[in-house]
Amino acid sequence: MNRRRSVYFAILMLVMGTTVVPVWAGGPLYVAGPSTPHPGQAYRWALNPVPYQTDLGALGNQTNAQANALVADSFNVWHSASTANISFTNTGQLSSDVTANNIAAFQNAIDNCSDPTQPVNAVIYDVNGSIMTALGNDNNSILGFSAAICSDDTAITYTRGWTVLNGRFIDGQPNSATHASVSVAVFKTVVTHEFGHLIGLDHSQINLNCLTDGSCPAADMAGLPIMFPILLDNVTDTLKTDDIAAVSVLYPASNFSSTTGRIQGSVRFSDGETPAQGYNVIARQTTDPRTTAVSCVSGFLFTAAAGNPLAPAALDEELPYGSQDPSLIGYYDIQGLPPGDYTIEVEALYDSTDYAFVGGSGVGPIGSYLGFQYKLPGSCDPQYLNYPSSPGDSCSAKTTVSAVAGTVTNTNTDVIFLGTQPRYDSWEDGP
Repeated sequence: MNRRRSVYFAILMLVMGTTVVPVWAGGPLYVAGPSTPHPGQAYRWALNPVPYQTDLGALGNQTNAQANALVADSFNVWHSASTANISFTNTGQLSSDVTANNIAAFQNAIDNCSDPTQPVNAVIYDVNGSIMTALGNDNNSILGFSAAICSDDTAITYTRGWTVLNGRFIDGQPNSATHASVSVAVFKTVVTHEFGHLIGLDHSQINLNCLTDGSCPAADMAGLPIMFPILLDNVTDTLKTDDIAAVSVLYPASNFSSTTGRIQGSVRFSDGETPAQGYNVIARQTTDPRTTAVSCVSGFLFTAAAGNPLAPAALDEELPYGSQDPSLIGYYDIQGLPPGDYTIEVEALYDSTDYAFVGGSGVGPIGSYLGFQYKLPGSCDPQYLNYPSSPGDSCSAKTTVSAVAGTVTNTNTDVIFLGTQPRYDSWEDGP
């Protein structure tokens, strides 16, 4: 089945007067829903190498040849992951230069998923922001976007996508309140982030203090993923541990499972039974906790909000994405761990100020599809894995879990929130 997808992978925006760049929604970005043959399976590209075609024009002050080189370099960042098997190939250029005058016709053509003559992936160069304007976007705040256009919902694969890059930001003019500009190096990092979305990666949250605390030590910056929702100063397009794990899960090389460890478990409320969806779970290596860290959102394979006792009753639980298997509500699965001992911590996903990780900057199914994130329940922030869990535990109590190459560890790995409300009131019966 070839189906048109209307949800954008990513919209890149520059916030004037700040040092951050919010970007659109590392686990999988899309997960098959109950109407497909494989609910709970992540969408990915079946083609390898993934083909793309580039535009004919310039990109800001970059010539066509320079723009093509920038795009190729950004794709190759993902190809460089040693435990991933994904590559990209430029199959040529588009048949015509896409401009503001013909963007609508071009978009209508690629939206026809049954037309095999259209490019599999088109990378459009908007030389001066006029295409963004024609598409109804603010050309002084949106650096670009990537979108899934078509998918095969039987095979759970992507079949067509596109990216539009806004050259206004690299046209050589100085940065000002009326004309936002970034360096070509920063722009390349943004493009790399976008291509992460294009191949199926969601945002991830690690070392949140780099955004919220106003300081980011070198070790924290070294662990901050490319797929972090906000592009911070000094971030480069070098893959971090979390990025490598995320792309390797979707596109594993033959050595991935044999050379890395895997920790699985669930996040649960204080009764030890009720699963909790929508919380950020981070495995941190005890000898290098700020840099060697990999994350997963609890319930990332489950449909947004259904079954979560904290979800507002009015929410639509019949979303087309995510399994409805209740065993997946609080489930986490952290793969790609370099061998060693790890602590497991659970934190809320960021939902404060103008940079909340929701909607276009969403992390996980709740933020991406429902537009909010849950506060962390209970008395501990963060909540650590501590086995066996007891109501009298200190919030700093934690146990370690060994990640062994080629091994899945899933015993005594459930994280239990301390101090949450009881499952039943005094007038109810329950198991």
